[in-house]
Amino acid sequence: MSDIYDGRIWKDFKDQNEDQLFFRHNVSDNNLGIMLNLDWFQPFDNSQHSVGVIYGVICNLPRSERFKTSNTITLAVIPGPGEPKLHKLNHYLAPIINQFIELWRGIDISTNETSSKHIRAAIICCACDIPAARKLCGLISARAACHLCEKVANFDDRNQSNFGGFDNMRQWFVKRDADEIRNNAYLWKECNTEDARKIMSLRPLFVGQKYIGFHTLTLQNSLSLTLCIAYF
Repeated sequence: MSDIYDGRIWKDFKDQNEDQLFFRHNVSDNNLGIMLNLDWFQPFDNSQHSVGVIYGVICNLPRSERFKTSNTITLAVIPGPGEPKLHKLNHYLAPIINQFIELWRGIDISTNETSSKHIRAAIICCACDIPAARKLCGLISARAACHLCEKVANFDDRNQSNFGGFDNMRQWFVKRDADEIRNNAYLWKECNTEDARKIMSLRPLFVGQKYIGFHTLTLQNSLSLTLCIAYF
């Protein structure tokens, strides 16, 4: 596996509007696969001020061109001074999600070659470090539980987490269901108070999920968004 084109998402992602593969040779420059990245950085010396940026790159481009500054799309800037709580990230994600929904349906743009070209786009992966990927996709912290299976962390008296203990592996080595994660996120969103949300997040199979804007993109698998190239 040398590039995203070797991964299962690129090969198997279905276009449910047409019941065929989304990435096909005849629409290779019309149907775009978008990779997202969320990261924070310190813009000032001697100051605790963290600024976040959500980027996008077009995976249809060759790898030699894909990550050049001129081909990187800045989708949002999160000014800081600190990182927003997970669900407050929705304020920055909402306009991005609306635009991606429109792009999934398709837009017509003028080109020099023809009168117009019908462009569609789909988010196919999220290439971040683990904390940012969990926050962007509305999944629990990596130190509390696994987002792919039902394994949860053990906590000692100092509230330090670890994932030791494999004697009962068959009880938790079960792949989580993306639809269940999405449904749990909507249940969390419907809670009327912070206390109710905290209680909801402590349910054993809930694994601390919170509603995040990308749960509205029902055509994508929220688990696969956190994995770059590989799928499960």
